[in-house]
Amino acid sequence: MTTGPHGIDLRRLLFRGALAAAVAATAGYLACSAGDDSQPDTVTGCTFETCFAACLERGLPGGVCDGDLCICNEPGADADADVADGEDGATDVDARDDGRDEATEVEAVDDGEATEDALVEDAPREDAGPRCTDLAAAWTFNGGPTGWTQEPVDAPVTGEWDPWELGEPTAGSTGCHGSATTNQCWATGLAGAYPACQRGGLVSPTLDLAACASTSYTVDVIFWHWHDFDQATGSADGGLVEVTDDGGGTWTALVPTGGWDGRIAMDASSCEGAIYVDGRDGFLGASGAWVQETIRVPIEHLTREFAFRFVFGSDAAGSADGWVIDDVAVRVR
Repeated sequence: MTTGPHGIDLRRLLFRGALAAAVAATAGYLACSAGDDSQPDTVTGCTFETCFAACLERGLPGGVCDGDLCICNEPGADADADVADGEDGATDVDARDDGRDEATEVEAVDDGEATEDALVEDAPREDAGPRCTDLAAAWTFNGGPTGWTQEPVDAPVTGEWDPWELGEPTAGSTGCHGSATTNQCWATGLAGAYPACQRGGLVSPTLDLAACASTSYTVDVIFWHWHDFDQATGSADGGLVEVTDDGGGTWTALVPTGGWDGRIAMDASSCEGAIYVDGRDGFLGASGAWVQETIRVPIEHLTREFAFRFVFGSDAAGSADGWVIDDVAVRVR
């Protein structure tokens, strides 16, 4: 058994089906160490961050935990064709990345009884740029903001308009997603209800996703969130998610696969200036639990200056515990 980075046990990578030299349609399987409190965001024995990182380091576009098992996402058409043919079209292998550009070393395992090393050439590449499937990214925030920033959105010049804080909430969700020993997440208020008349944006690092601008790939923004927004007749605080393809010059709201909760309609008469999210569709009310959302990114937004942000807004009519964001990822398939 191979032990990978972050102490994760790499039980197997399962390559399915007959694979052409240039295209690999695979699904990878990795087993995570159970009960490892040193790893961030342990969920029923599997670790979100180590699972995702281990898949990335093996040329697979991230992964997710399924119980104690880490399941890697399928690579796109530019993936390495690291193949060991089996009679039934599937072979269990322990894949080790030795850093070489022209070949990948593969240890083929036949039911655990015999192993052999083989050198298999990489699939041909049209250019020397980054592979799309290398561009997946994940953030648990347990080690800090890691490139994320916060800013007021279309707010007056003076005043405090951005409520985002990084830490562990003691009110509302009473904690972050997952169960890491050191567990941090972003919230519109760590210790209690958010202030009135807020208009804050939580902004991701800029990513170069130009290599993914092809119909061969799908790119999703995935995140976990918990929310409790004040909602009353004629007054509804809320939040939404936007992307930019020009480094923040323009922003476009993208609808989650499950849809928005409804229209954010505020009573902002007592606030200074307009509230950015007022009149837009977004998340409303109370989620009741941690919920995972998926947002598909259209091909026209996959540029060298891609970023996304969570935008929150509140009026002066009432307040609640707010919005908590954790375990965010850009998934490439």
